[in-house]
Amino acid sequence: MTSTEMLDTYEALSELTGTMLDAARQGEWDALASLEERCRVHVGTLMASAPTTLNESEQRAKVAIIRAILQNDAKIRALAEPRLHELQERLSMTRTGQRGVRAYTQRL
Repeated sequence: MTSTEMLDTYEALSELTGTMLDAARQGEWDALASLEERCRVHVGTLMASAPTTLNESEQRAKVAIIRAILQNDAKIRALAEPRLHELQERLSMTRTGQRGVRAYTQRL
């Protein structure tokens, strides 16, 4: 992978995390999950590539892009966390209800 291809991939990843942040802000959780899959493809591409030597300006650009990605990720997590807790509570209530139904039907 050339340095330009690498930076382009990081930039695409940054744009995707920005779109993911917009989806999280709007509560579009299915869209967020779909975008996350697209991010995985870019991350996989970066991880599978051989190390690329970057000059100083390319290195600065890469660091700036990674910081933007991490900031978006932190914001997404902050928005998703309450939703995850809500889903965990619902799952717990569902399991409790299922146990009650099983206990009741076993006695019949």
